[in-house]
Amino acid sequence: MNGHVHYGLTKRWAIEQGYDPAVAEVIAAADIRVDREFPGRAWRNKRYHFAWLGARRIARKWLAQAIGDGDPALLGQALHCEQDAISHGQLGHLIHWPGIDLWERRGPRVRARIESATRAMLAEYLEATGGRAETLGDSLPASLEADKDIL
Repeated sequence: MNGHVHYGLTKRWAIEQGYDPAVAEVIAAADIRVDREFPGRAWRNKRYHFAWLGARRIARKWLAQAIGDGDPALLGQALHCEQDAISHGQLGHLIHWPGIDLWERRGPRVRARIESATRAMLAEYLEATGGRAETLGDSLPASLEADKDIL
C-alpha cells in the first residue's frame, strides 16, 4: 500500500481507535518507514511485504514485541506487514504490478479487510497494554520530517 494507507489512514484509524494524536503519528510514521528500511527489492526484504513469504508471521512477532515493550513504533511496523499481506493478494505476491499499492485500485472488499485488520491490531495493542505507550520507539529517527517525502 502507499502512503495514503501506511501513513494517512493508519494515523486516522489510530486516532479513531482512541490513540493520542502524537502516538498515532509515531505509529503512522513507523508504518510508512518500513518501505524505506525494508524495501521489497528483487530478492531482498520480500518477507515484510508478502503473505506467502511470512509477512503475517512477522506482523504478529512485531505486535507481540510492541505489546511487551509498550512501543507504538513496533506496532506501526507490524501494521505495515499486515496491510501489505492483505493488499497484495495472491497474484500480487507473484507479480508486483505497477499500481498494486494504490488504495484506489483495490476493491471494496480488500479495502474493508485492510481497515478491519488494522483496527483489530490497534485495538489488540491498546487492550494488551492498557493504552500504555511508554517508549516512543528507540527505532524512530530524531526527526520524523525525513519520512514526509515518501508519503
